[in-house]
Amino acid sequence: MTKLTKVSVGLAVALFGCTSGNGPGGTPGTAGTNQGTAGQSTGGSTGTAGTNQGTAGQTGGSPGTAGQANGGAIGTAGSMAGAMGTAGGAAGATGGSMGTAGGGAGAGGTPVLTDDVLERGKRPSRDGNYVQPTLTPAAAMKMGMDTAFNTAASFTGMMFSSPLYLAKGPVTGKGIFIAATTNNDVVAFDDTGAMAWKRNITPNPAKSGGSLSPRGIMGTPVIDSTLGADGFPTIYVCGPGAATPGGVQDRYELHAISAKDGTERAGGWPAKLDATVKATNDGLNRAFNPTIEAQRPALSLVNGIVYIGFGGPFGDFGATYYGWVIAVDKTDPTKIGAWSTRGGGGAIWSPGGFSSDGDGVLVTTGNAYGGVPATYSDSEGVIRLSGIPIVKKDAYWPVRFKQMDTDDQDMSSSSVLLLNVPGATPANYAITESKDAHLYFLDASKLGAATGGGELVDMTLTNSNHSARISPVSYTTATGIHIAVTVDRGPYLGCPANSTADGTLAALIGLTVTPGSPATVAINWCTPIGGPTSADGGTIRNRSASPLVTTTDGHANPILWIAGSASQTATNTPATVLKAIDGETGAVLYSGGNCAGIRQWTTPIAVKGHIVLGGDAKLCSWSPQP
Repeated sequence: MTKLTKVSVGLAVALFGCTSGNGPGGTPGTAGTNQGTAGQSTGGSTGTAGTNQGTAGQTGGSPGTAGQANGGAIGTAGSMAGAMGTAGGAAGATGGSMGTAGGGAGAGGTPVLTDDVLERGKRPSRDGNYVQPTLTPAAAMKMGMDTAFNTAASFTGMMFSSPLYLAKGPVTGKGIFIAATTNNDVVAFDDTGAMAWKRNITPNPAKSGGSLSPRGIMGTPVIDSTLGADGFPTIYVCGPGAATPGGVQDRYELHAISAKDGTERAGGWPAKLDATVKATNDGLNRAFNPTIEAQRPALSLVNGIVYIGFGGPFGDFGATYYGWVIAVDKTDPTKIGAWSTRGGGGAIWSPGGFSSDGDGVLVTTGNAYGGVPATYSDSEGVIRLSGIPIVKKDAYWPVRFKQMDTDDQDMSSSSVLLLNVPGATPANYAITESKDAHLYFLDASKLGAATGGGELVDMTLTNSNHSARISPVSYTTATGIHIAVTVDRGPYLGCPANSTADGTLAALIGLTVTPGSPATVAINWCTPIGGPTSADGGTIRNRSASPLVTTTDGHANPILWIAGSASQTATNTPATVLKAIDGETGAVLYSGGNCAGIRQWTTPIAVKGHIVLGGDAKLCSWSPQP
């Protein structure tokens, strides 16, 4: 496992238009139409809020798409943005089969704060799909960096996690971006890039090898939209505890902090994850060992439980580690459950974290370590875990798992995407990609056969090992249901004759999913997104980031946004540019910017017409420029 080796004044204006999110389980809500009145040209008084709401999604449908209701635009030289429009697109009614939650899922069709980005991938399905009415293909071709925001939104340390966003921050009329860093800092920046607050969860995190020194927060936090006693949501974030006087990291800590000011919630927080936490699944009695485990996956919050994944601290070396999932009850941080892989290795390290359809979480595990097991022992798998105590409810592993173990071709290189395909049998799929770029479609209701195998689709995208470490995204347009994945290097298999893919460079690959028994998958386009022009001395090329996708109304004008490079030539050089790629054709609409140190496998977020992601020591934002 070679995994852990290593905006302008315009933003202050544009970030106040209201963009609605998706409702859980429903078909697309009808878009609201009213726009706020424009602010005046001198002084720019606040625009009148949009009022229309989208119609609720229907019961039992595919993911609902939000209606749009925008606040008024600012006049020239105005100082205040139009007020935020009322959120469009009420959530779909309960009962949508494997429907996708919007922002944070509303129970029984309750509308939610639709501008919020509460978790990596936008919602529990991890589909990475954002409605952004202003981000048309024409606008994408005018993207540029938001200089004032980027200068202001600075911090200390590296950022391996993805940013999050809350539309309601501590200052009235402004939202906050949340950045978590390797210095164990959680930092909130408002819409202008100004720091709203900063919280160091624990000082002096223990150091580790390679590029991760110090080793602080690496997993993307998760935000609970339920308001605390202070009237603000709670941010759950996990990082190493302070090192002992001897330099030993003897615990991780799960913190529950207020989005108002970063203070710790009362009631026993933080939860201490140390050797007192034990896994008793499958007859084990194994104590958690923080000194040999790293917390890399994004956190999940499902049914009041925070799920946290762990794997080896710095690749396959040293003492035998195990894959771990630890679950903490948000109402009682002393109520902790744990699950561990039976055999050595099986690291749970996918940065994209876990997906959920409401029944626990779907996790992926890596290669065995300390010897290939004679019988299957939880490596190279997709596993459904749920509750406290944690119960393994379902699992899939390829029949070729022993060869994958030998060759270090982790299933945990990617997270799971949940996708509903109306008219297909089955209709609900769990989709992921192994490190050797096998794209798997599994039946989400029955992941695999009892003796291994049972996948419904196994499509090989390249014949190079060590070539995929990302999170898939999905989007539905008039031309069908689509997914997009990244592969680090070719030669690529199945790309169309007119493909621009270069086998020496990383590629973003667009595919169409067609209903059937089961659904079928075909490649539409393959587009280079950068990487070294010569071998980098190892098996890994660009270490490509994961994409997100935006549409203007939930379906039209799909654009994939991904961190890439123009022509990296240095070994393991982080990406620095943003690329915008037409989701229908694969055409490159934009490639530019300079955001130093965009770390491997991260993904940006889309907020009110801006694309924002973390680099070393700052957040970076892009938006259409005049």
